[in-house]
Amino acid sequence: MTRLLIVDDDVVQARALARAFSRLRPDLAVLTANSGLEATQLMNEQGVDLVLTDLQMPEMDGFELVAWILSNCPDVAVFTMSAFGTEQTTERLERMGGIEYLTKPLDAKQALARLTDALNQSVRGHVQNVSLASFLQLMEMERKTCNLTIRSDDKVGVLVVRKGQLMDAHSGDLSGEAAAISIIAWPNSSIMISRHGEFGPPVIQKSLGFIVMEAMRVQDEAARNTPQPGDGNGSTYPGPRVSWRPNYAPAESGLPPANGSYLPAKRELGLPSGASAIALVETASGAVLQFAAKDGCPVAELARTAALVVRYQLNTLTLCAENEGIEELVLSTSTYCDVIRPIGNGQAQFALLVFAPDETNLVMARIELERFITSRSWLPPAARPSTI
Repeated sequence: MTRLLIVDDDVVQARALARAFSRLRPDLAVLTANSGLEATQLMNEQGVDLVLTDLQMPEMDGFELVAWILSNCPDVAVFTMSAFGTEQTTERLERMGGIEYLTKPLDAKQALARLTDALNQSVRGHVQNVSLASFLQLMEMERKTCNLTIRSDDKVGVLVVRKGQLMDAHSGDLSGEAAAISIIAWPNSSIMISRHGEFGPPVIQKSLGFIVMEAMRVQDEAARNTPQPGDGNGSTYPGPRVSWRPNYAPAESGLPPANGSYLPAKRELGLPSGASAIALVETASGAVLQFAAKDGCPVAELARTAALVVRYQLNTLTLCAENEGIEELVLSTSTYCDVIRPIGNGQAQFALLVFAPDETNLVMARIELERFITSRSWLPPAARPSTI
């Protein structure tokens, strides 16, 4: 159950507001405290999810309480209220981390709606096995507010997200855009989420898409400069984009049945965030060689359709543009999107990523598909290239 703490030295007003909130939201546990000191003692004894505090209080006022919460309970969302708010009040709260205040007397229904929205926008917890770029894209789509502490080996960085916008970043001597690009490019990172972000005006002005693409470029350059086994000249990761070229007519027969009975045992490929399926498909037959998918996703049928489209486009190229190759195909509707890219010799196999536009976007899908192809995660473990 969500626990809300109301802090106000006016005992009557605090109890009245608590009763109103409880009546509107019976599933909400509402606690009250009549001073900042009492609030800190209560929060030390039992956890709360959200605090609504008055600003004008004796002993420990609302500003001091907010500062204490930010330092000691960063996962707790906090709002303030005042009947005497000024422009200076707003500026001071903004410097403390963009803390919002509500004007007294409060309309209980409107205030509760705003508090509920704040809880819905905020997240906390620990995330693993999800790429940081994909996770940030999800935060942007859902307009979440949080601080992300990112760890990779001995490196630690912080990304500040407010209502889905990447506002600031810090890592060692780096800050702002440079820090964000560096952090997102780290390999094998873990993500720790806290609700509160300590932020002022946005430092990062570039779009998240631009930051992510720059991070991928930095990551690729680092990988190219890492020597790989069997390559005396250094790494060629990721390899040059493969193209389909119409140097032969793909087979028109031998398609497996459409009931999906031919599907191989599912290998743990690591389904990207926002994706419905990712698969390695044989171009000539549409057979699925390896895949990962959400339950209920018709991987077999999607693969067959994609293979037919690829072969049709290759046949078209033989008539229209023999010197051209297909590097990528995108099939899109209002509810789902396929991204298709060749693997290997350019025609024998292709990688297929299926996603819903309301869960991720084409930029992130392309990044994840490129990562899938270059990582060779579809190969049996013994056949995958080792890294140094």
